[in-house]
Amino acid sequence: MRIWFWLPLVLVIVGPLTWFGVQKLREMRAQKKGVAVYATMISMEPVKVFGRFSAAMKIRLWVQAPGEARREVSLTSRVPEGQKIEAGMMLPVVIDPMDPKKIYPANADSMKRIQLTGSREQRRQMRKKGL
Repeated sequence: MRIWFWLPLVLVIVGPLTWFGVQKLREMRAQKKGVAVYATMISMEPVKVFGRFSAAMKIRLWVQAPGEARREVSLTSRVPEGQKIEAGMMLPVVIDPMDPKKIYPANADSMKRIQLTGSREQRRQMRKKGL
């Protein structure tokens, strides 16, 4: 009788922790080995959790990996309250090498190896700005 009580309880606790660990590991692997590029922001909208707005925002981006066509992706990330983000801004992201459909916000180490993509004019403007 006791095992039927504790087993579901342990699964409810261990399951989400394992899922979080796998996702974090996947992101760390992408930060080390993924392709870092700039993505153009299209729009940003707040995310609701249980009917209430959370600190996370759903950001829609245009991403162009080297040698591929531009595609639209969405990314859910926390945005600090005072940070000003507008449509048309270039945000650094990392494309997961295992699953190119997944992208993550770039960290400082992955930004060191960022690749410029887009039209020739966009690349020139980014080089001028020092991006």
